[in-house]
Amino acid sequence: MKSWGWWGALFLMLGSARAQDVWETVPLAARPSLSVEGRVGEESFRSGAVVALQGATVRLRLVGHPANGETRWFQIVPETARFYKNANHPWEADPYAWVGFGKIDYRMVEILSWRGRTEVEVRPAEDFRQASRSPYYHPDLGSFWFQAQVLADGLRLRSAGLEENGERNLSPAVFRLSIQTDEGYLGCLSGFFNVPGLFGSVPSQSYHYVGVDCADVLVAAHRRWKRLGAGRDANVSMLAQEWTRIAEFPVVGGVPKRAVRWGREVKPGDAIAVRYTPGKAFQHIGALAADRNGNGWLDAADEIIHAGPHALHRTHLREGGFDGEVVILRPPQ
Repeated sequence: MKSWGWWGALFLMLGSARAQDVWETVPLAARPSLSVEGRVGEESFRSGAVVALQGATVRLRLVGHPANGETRWFQIVPETARFYKNANHPWEADPYAWVGFGKIDYRMVEILSWRGRTEVEVRPAEDFRQASRSPYYHPDLGSFWFQAQVLADGLRLRSAGLEENGERNLSPAVFRLSIQTDEGYLGCLSGFFNVPGLFGSVPSQSYHYVGVDCADVLVAAHRRWKRLGAGRDANVSMLAQEWTRIAEFPVVGGVPKRAVRWGREVKPGDAIAVRYTPGKAFQHIGALAADRNGNGWLDAADEIIHAGPHALHRTHLREGGFDGEVVILRPPQ
């Protein structure tokens, strides 16, 4: 019996491998004929991007599925551990010069628990946790992209996917689910986790969650919060001029050189911009997120959310990214 069990397991493994080989040898349809729709809670299913709060019930379904088809779902995962650029980074020769749209790397990862199903309930922490090992990947918060494929009549039918990519990378036609902490400004910003860092990103890229840099992600989240369109291009110096200045002070070793109180002078969602060399333009910006140690004062332990050159991530003020001449800005309310 033990011998049969071993051989039986081997037989099943080989059978599964053969099935996978057969699937991959079937040609993929040149154009999408399927579509993915999403529903949050008791809302109606709808196409296009879906935004949900953490903990909400989310269901996805495949539309256009032939009756005799075999269904597989794939998560489209951008590689967020790499730097991407449309323009030269500040430390490179000819800084800020436009170099053309950078190419973002993506992987297709099958969601095995969804195989064979035309409608699924999303459990992010379970369904997405194996998709990436990037330190900037969040399996239960941020944005996720999907393609469904159906094997039927000698062809793999599909929804929109990497095949629709253009020079600006992932097409907005690809189904996106964005999970955020709440409906406020910082909540909208949290929906940009898992979006690659792309220096010199343009509004169409940042607004559609394709790639972001430090200023563009704050602007895109703000415009999403206010239900505005993509808007114009922005940079740190522009925001330092256009958003309301609340306070100015130096930061050394992650420590503000003057007392700044949470709730009086600064609040979560204010921006913190820094210029590293006095007299020059502001070069980096992030969002103040939380009085992490709860002492009421802005200090080295407090949390900032920012992008560039990395994907959007959380850090503490003590980590040094904002050492320099700092200005606190308040986005338009």
